[in-house]
Amino acid sequence: MPITPTSDNIMLQDNPLLAQLKQKFHSQTPRAEGVVKAHEKGYGFLETDNKKSYFIAANKMKKVIEGDKVSGILVQNGDKTAFEPETLLESAFEIFLGQVHFNNQIMEITPENAAKLSIKCKVSHDVKQQLKDGDWVKARLTSHPLKDNNPFFAEITHFISEHHAIDLIWLLALARYNLDSLAPADIDANLQDDSHLSRLDLTNTFFFTIDGKDTHDMDDALSIDKDEQGNYHLTVAIADPSCYIDEDSKLDNIACQRSFSTYLPGFTVPMLPTSFANELCSLKENQKRPALICKVTISQQGDIVYDSVQFQLAWIISKAKLSYDDVSDFIDNNEPLLSNDGQLSQQLHWLSELANSRTNWRNDHALLFKNNHEYRFIFDDNKQLIAVNKELKQTAHKMVEEAMVVANQVFSHQLKTNLGFGIFNIHLGFDSKYYDSVIKLLAENKIEGFDKERLSSFDGYKDLRHLIENNELLEYRLRRFQSQTDFSIEPNAHFALGFDAYATWTSPIRKYGDLFNHRLIKAMLTKQTHTKPDEQILSIMNERRKAIKLAEREVNNKLYCQFLSDKIGQSFEAQIINLNRGGIKARLTDNGAVVFIPASLIHAVRTELTLLPEDGQIKIKDELKYQLLDTITVTINEIKAENLTIIGKITH
Repeated sequence: MPITPTSDNIMLQDNPLLAQLKQKFHSQTPRAEGVVKAHEKGYGFLETDNKKSYFIAANKMKKVIEGDKVSGILVQNGDKTAFEPETLLESAFEIFLGQVHFNNQIMEITPENAAKLSIKCKVSHDVKQQLKDGDWVKARLTSHPLKDNNPFFAEITHFISEHHAIDLIWLLALARYNLDSLAPADIDANLQDDSHLSRLDLTNTFFFTIDGKDTHDMDDALSIDKDEQGNYHLTVAIADPSCYIDEDSKLDNIACQRSFSTYLPGFTVPMLPTSFANELCSLKENQKRPALICKVTISQQGDIVYDSVQFQLAWIISKAKLSYDDVSDFIDNNEPLLSNDGQLSQQLHWLSELANSRTNWRNDHALLFKNNHEYRFIFDDNKQLIAVNKELKQTAHKMVEEAMVVANQVFSHQLKTNLGFGIFNIHLGFDSKYYDSVIKLLAENKIEGFDKERLSSFDGYKDLRHLIENNELLEYRLRRFQSQTDFSIEPNAHFALGFDAYATWTSPIRKYGDLFNHRLIKAMLTKQTHTKPDEQILSIMNERRKAIKLAEREVNNKLYCQFLSDKIGQSFEAQIINLNRGGIKARLTDNGAVVFIPASLIHAVRTELTLLPEDGQIKIKDELKYQLLDTITVTINEIKAENLTIIGKITH
């Protein structure tokens, strides 16, 4: 029977005194806000910013998801205080990955790492027919009890993988960070050279490529000569996808959105269609290809002769496909090459000489990166990690690297001189908010004369780097105060390289910024105007680069957790790479895995242990026991796969 409004209940609804009373009651009720943490038994806790924790009963946990940021009331039950959620401040699962399950023909999604939570999902009959129990999907939360006063509901945004796929680790990481898992669709392509441009026929010039044995997207080839005065005449040929891709075309926009080819251990997703990256544009052996070339002379002392620089369009044919391994063995150990061509042998020796000369030049006039170890994952046919090889950068890597640095340096000079804009890589040294910390750390190491003004200058930064190049610990400790590398339209310094400007054009198959810069080279060749790149392009590139790094870190961590899961109790040599109040991070020197060692597993008596993150030191009974970069022995204690953490303990 419907209730007929009366003057009494209308007066109660609109009574300002009643509203004030409710407001007063609300304001006087103890309240809290924080993040929900779930327990496997169904109940949970609210963790607040001030480190307090409040119990959440199992029936109240049905309104929230672990990770939700919520506010609500505190209820006193005897000597215990419980929390009851009322308002959703931030959802943990607005977008989430999960597995599909069917419950009496009703589709539900179980989010990863939340096995006890099932979220109902509305989908069309066609989609339901395509999905199978256990399939992985990406979904969006469409209803939340605290927000909509309705049960949890979600909609599937896209399919990720079948649950038994051998590449599931990679597909989940790519989906989490909104990265593509497939190459762009192949399209028909025709050569579209500007009528103002002509290509030289350099098909008889002896070019060669040096890449990994399994590399297919080869975007650089080299040719080198040496004159009687000892000057090197280097020709760098770079694949020219811009002659097939119109600016602002559909494929150009796809490449821009992707920004980079994605390289994960054992899994590659190209920026361009496979037919472009591995066939049409790739500088394959004995195949005629369009290229953009740079000719430059370098003195015997490693100085670039900028007046000699020429950029041209050309047709080339690579005469030899070489691997890093084979070239390094030839240069270092005099092992024979597969090719008996004397011209090739001579060019490789000249390229090695040039690399040494340029390395010395950069060490004196710019800056060099440390030659750190790299770790290469080895997989079986089922994508299972079976080994991790520890490798140093080979001689051949340095030979190619120095040639590419020369090519990019002369291009940067051309951009800066002739256009004044492009897509530049920049690094501004120390982050300004850390200047005081840097100065304090230098003073502790008895290094003076570096105030904020000098630290912020290009020359001052280079001076400091050269001054401390033999102090490995100080150099390492200063790294955390560095600014991030960035992209810029205007030329600016790259402090970490020691160059006053640095723009790249040598990887247009793999990097959109390089493809864009190719068009600037062509504009300079024809003396035509070209508009500056839009700031949005740089923003997309930055976000994409961050996403790829995060995906790579996730894949690495998952692979290491799997790799070490059967090695509990085994001991490894490790190097301390970081420490905080809770413990140590150490890298296993044989395979590169990062292990966390909590304070309780460093020393049994916690009161005797002092962790000093600011000083990079660990003391036991007030005596220095360990510090950053120390080598220690670590025993694998536990693998926490749910948060991708490898727990170790120090073996004394």
